[in-house]
Amino acid sequence: MSSRTVRPSRFVPAVVRQSHGLQRFMLLLGFGLVGLFIFVAIFAPWLAPYDFNADRSGGVVFGTQQPPSANHWFGTTVGGTDVLSRVIYGARTAVEVILLAVILSGLIGVPLGLVSGYLGGWLDRALVLVMDALYAFPSLLLAIVVSIVVSGGSSGALGGILAAALSITVVFVPQYYRVIRNATLSVKAEPYVDAAKVVGVRTPRILRKHIFSNVSSSLPVIGTLNASEAILTLAGLGFLGFGIEPSAAAEWGYDLNKALPDASSGIWWTGVFPGVAIVLIVLGATLVGESLNDILNPLLRTRSGDTTEADEAELAHEYEEITSGSDDTTGTALNGSALNGTALNGEALNGEALNGEKKVAALSLTDLAVTFRTDAGQVKAVNGISFDVAPGEVVAVVGESGSGKSVSSRAVLGLLPSTAEVSGSARLGSRELLGMRAGDLRPIRGDQVSMVFQEPSTALNPVYSVGWQIIEGLQAHQKISKKAARARAIELLELVGMPDPQERVDYYPHQLSGGQKQRVVIAMAIACDPDVIIADEPTTALDVTVQAAILELLLSLRDRLGTAIVLITHNMGVVADMADRVVVMYRGNIVEQAPSRQLFASPRHPYTRALLDAVPHLGREDGPGLVDDNEVVLRIDDLVVEFPGSFGRPAFRAVDHVSLEVRKGEVLGLVGESGSGKSTVGRTTVGLQQPTSGTIHVSGNQVSGRSDRALRPLRSRFGFVFQDPAASLNPRMSIGQCIAEPLHVQTEMSQAEIDAKVRSLLDSVELGGSYAERFPHELSGGQRQRVSLARALALDPDLLIADEPTSALDVSVQARVLELFTELQHRLQFACLFISHDLAVVDTLANRVAVMQHGRLVEMGPREEVLGRPQEEYTRRLIAAVPVPDPDEQARRRAERGRMLTDIS
Repeated sequence: MSSRTVRPSRFVPAVVRQSHGLQRFMLLLGFGLVGLFIFVAIFAPWLAPYDFNADRSGGVVFGTQQPPSANHWFGTTVGGTDVLSRVIYGARTAVEVILLAVILSGLIGVPLGLVSGYLGGWLDRALVLVMDALYAFPSLLLAIVVSIVVSGGSSGALGGILAAALSITVVFVPQYYRVIRNATLSVKAEPYVDAAKVVGVRTPRILRKHIFSNVSSSLPVIGTLNASEAILTLAGLGFLGFGIEPSAAAEWGYDLNKALPDASSGIWWTGVFPGVAIVLIVLGATLVGESLNDILNPLLRTRSGDTTEADEAELAHEYEEITSGSDDTTGTALNGSALNGTALNGEALNGEALNGEKKVAALSLTDLAVTFRTDAGQVKAVNGISFDVAPGEVVAVVGESGSGKSVSSRAVLGLLPSTAEVSGSARLGSRELLGMRAGDLRPIRGDQVSMVFQEPSTALNPVYSVGWQIIEGLQAHQKISKKAARARAIELLELVGMPDPQERVDYYPHQLSGGQKQRVVIAMAIACDPDVIIADEPTTALDVTVQAAILELLLSLRDRLGTAIVLITHNMGVVADMADRVVVMYRGNIVEQAPSRQLFASPRHPYTRALLDAVPHLGREDGPGLVDDNEVVLRIDDLVVEFPGSFGRPAFRAVDHVSLEVRKGEVLGLVGESGSGKSTVGRTTVGLQQPTSGTIHVSGNQVSGRSDRALRPLRSRFGFVFQDPAASLNPRMSIGQCIAEPLHVQTEMSQAEIDAKVRSLLDSVELGGSYAERFPHELSGGQRQRVSLARALALDPDLLIADEPTSALDVSVQARVLELFTELQHRLQFACLFISHDLAVVDTLANRVAVMQHGRLVEMGPREEVLGRPQEEYTRRLIAAVPVPDPDEQARRRAERGRMLTDIS
């Protein structure tokens, strides 16, 4: 056998490569049928033995209703014409009408949907009303009316085909309009559209480059599915006599109408062959459309994991840098096996108490491995890890994204998709969980082992009350009446600190805050007094004060119920606050595990040390000082921003008389909990939100109250870095195009000058010019945020607004981005409004700090005073709630703050 192999992927279209099994067969069958009819339509004059209207050849009449024979394979019609020839020419008519109708529908419906969805207002309301009226008509009836109006009831070949296409177009335009409008409404809220607005991109370019490019992926599916409907509509028009003039072109619907009387006389061929042609082309178009819908749907794709290849490469490179030249990996092994059952510095691990007494493990994992089958091949997510958790013990599993933390926990409860292959052992007491059937696992889930999911908003069903969802879990495991279950649900809500549990038991998830929803999820997890609770990032989306209250709740539950807790997190402050023992994971492997105090005091593995070193600490003494002598770049005076209430409710005031200044070379940290108005201040500053009152000046120019047109020349004065680096970059544009867009819009630079500037900007954020040709999905999270920073600085702005720019990043990536940000800010001396809820990050960067609560500015001053000696009770509560990565210090802080956070909801 030759060593050279030919990879089919080089010669096969991407949509075929992405299909599998029966789906691929259906797709290929559909393409084959559609391709056959297109081929027949193109070569009809050469394939058909006769003209579609010919009833004789060489002066010899064919004869009427002749059965299939050697001269007439499909027989002849009642008019004496050849059935095969009419079927072939009918294919040409059908293909012409379908293509024309689909193209016209798209050319009309797509622009209307784009403009309507993006601009909104009276135009949107009017178009929605018109399209809904058209959509309410039965499609065939609407097509008949339009056909009569356009053609007057009769027409030649060209006019008839055009009239038929227009009549079908009117039917399809509302479908294109509705799909594109709904997609536009979703896409226009994406951060990359806001990023384009910030730099002054005009509406036509936004519609073309940012909206249409991201909604057009659905057009092939709509077009193919509409094609099948167009065939049936055309056949219906012809059958009812409203189609193309019979003498002008062959049409299958007309032939079926003429063949109808023949059916009762045993003359089957005049109707069967046109009918079969209709069925086959409809089948082909439908198979293509449905297959494309499945293949192009991202929710139905099997992916290769939580991290991109760039994430993996960056993590691997970082790991090599950390561990190179270091032999200090005592007690660790990449496969994790060398750690299990061993001791470090004489302290026992895996369920063995510090006093030497062995505890019985509530949950024990041994050589647990998980592999996923994906479009890119086999992906190993977990590589034979082992650890135990004892009753009443909190074991924290830590590591960065892609380390396998969540995958391993979901494997225990059988919650992985069918593409996962799991091996090893997961024992609950003496029972083996891996390999159990779903029916056998069901009584264990929620009763003996429960899970607190990362995002409470998606873990709760939005159409049922929270009480109903708690009751459902109780009744699934206990023989209990609905009345008793409701009383128990109220008791559980009271136990987790829910305000007014008797009333809120009937609330729906959307009526609760983030902290309240997380409390409901915890109430569901403890409803049946489980032996083990797996808490997967239970505080990631919460403010620091709510986070602290949730951690206190989990610890109190551990103390009262003796429940073992597996805490999955990347927040080392949370680990220091809660964990008895820590398991550190890297790319599916355990690299270190040790008691919490030992791990923080003397981490053994270089990766663990690097992870702890990357965590920002609150209380810096060598942080940035004041820059009072510099000129004022941003001045906000008495800013008020209100959002109109719905259904007669009063307006909601998001920003309430806020005034602040930021000077050249200064970083002002704007902090506060979710809903305090921080982001609204930032968005109003750059014109993404109009103020209700007050003024905003940037470099001496008033930017508040201006229209987009008037504000466009001033947009070069400020840049904006968004919270989510993946969402802030257009996935359809290369990195070079994303960075170059502000230069195209705001400068007169030539393309060569722009390319040179882009390479310079990429170099300044430590990426290099070669990244210009890549796309956002090919970069890691940290690399994408560096690209966002390069784009924000492309125009050398006077002011930079950074809205939670590091909250979506792992701690080590966050540390690199913050270091780069500091270096650029010192070198370029731009003023910066840094919006964050992470006080440790703000303490690292900011010269001054402003604290917001409920839209008001409650405290502002130098960093060391606000964060070191806060004057306001709210600021003190915020600082007290921040967990620090030091177990001894965290225990002291928890004792000092007492019951400060117990009333947080």
